[in-house]
This record gives sequence, structure tokens and C-alpha cells, in this order.
Amino acid sequence: MLVVGAGGLGSPAALTLARSGVGRITLLDDDAVDETNLHRQILFDDDDVGLPKVERGAARLRAEGAEVEARSGRLLPGTALDHVADHDLVVEGADNFATKFLAVDACLRAGIPLVQAGVVRWTGWAFATVPGGGACLRCVFEDIPRDRVETCAGAGVIGAAVGVLGALEAALAIRLLLGDATAAGELWSFDGLAGSLRARPVRPRAGCLGCAGATHDLAPERYAPPADGAGRAELE
Repeated sequence: MLVVGAGGLGSPAALTLARSGVGRITLLDDDAVDETNLHRQILFDDDDVGLPKVERGAARLRAEGAEVEARSGRLLPGTALDHVADHDLVVEGADNFATKFLAVDACLRAGIPLVQAGVVRWTGWAFATVPGGGACLRCVFEDIPRDRVETCAGAGVIGAAVGVLGALEAALAIRLLLGDATAAGELWSFDGLAGSLRARPVRPRAGCLGCAGATHDLAPERYAPPADGAGRAELE
């Protein structure tokens, strides 16, 4: 299994999966542990501050019994297919829309199931895509937003909300690993202030570029953020 991002989403997802018996995990991240993120990045503690997330995260997951490959880097158009190759499932918890759409495009091309989530403030979503198994993330959100959107950096994020969505990613991943195809195509929405969690089925969208295979070339310009940065950052 490949876990993209060892932040607020990737941390609880990877830790839950390791403790649930997922024996082999590849952890991909290029960042260092920051003290201000410790309240939601539960793979790390004070002694890890300033050190590479992949190294410290891998050590923590190995202590839970998992075999872990630590990869320092990002999911980029030129490397995405190499990163997802030889994995039976991808769990994505990156902090920007570009990586999210690149992840689904790469997994659709490679034929690999994908679980994703996003959080801002108290609210978030989670979604699983299975190639050929119904709707994909592009059926829901279509493409990288070109208008200015609320970001984690500007609006903040509640650590508990991120933890819920990271755990939900792990739950969806486990369902897929156990052969539960109904885990795909459900859009899960969480509202921490209202205390609500609901799922609704998503139908494949007519004209979806991902489902049609139009994004399989992973052209770099497709994932470039707008010049003013609108839509670049999304979540933890």
C-alpha cells in the first residue's frame, strides 16, 4: 500500500492501517516534522521536530509491526506512475488539489484503487475510487478549482476533524482490501460542529475526463496551479 503524505490525514490513516495488520506500507513525503503540526500529525512527537517525516513516520510504523519503505519526495506528473506501480492500493492525504487530481489520474491509468480525503476548519470529505467501478473523484469535483478557495493556511484546521477523516480513509481502505466494492463511489461528508457524518452515492458524470481516460497522459500543465495561487492549497 502507498500512503501519499505523512501529515494530518496520512498520519492517522497509516497508523490505523499498520495496527490493523496491513503488513507492507510505502510512505511518500518530502517535508520535515514541524512543532506546530504535532497536534494532528500523530505519527510524530517532540523528539521528531525538524527531522524528515518519512524517516520518523517509517520508524513509528515499523514499531507497529509493518514493513515500511520510506520514499522522500512528492507525487509529481513525471514520477506518479512509478510511485503507484506495484501497490494494490493508494491512500492520499496531500495538502493541495493538484496532487489530489494527479493521484486519481495516475491510479485510473494504472488500474489501482485510491482513497482520498480533504479537510478545512471543521469540515471534510472522503472518497474512494476504483478504476472501472463507478464514479471517480473527477465525477465529484471535476478539476482543480480556478477560483480562490478557503485554505488550511488561511482558515485553519481542527486537529480532531483531520483525525476523523484520516481514520475514515483507513476504514475505506480496509473495506476495499477485504473486497467490499461498495466502499467506492460513496462521498463521505463530515461536519465537526454539527457532529454529523453522512455518505451519499455518486453516479459517474457524463463527460468526466478521468472516466474517459482523457487525463491518462498526466500532462504537467494540467496540474499547474493558477498564477495567483487560487486553488493551490486545500487542507492538512
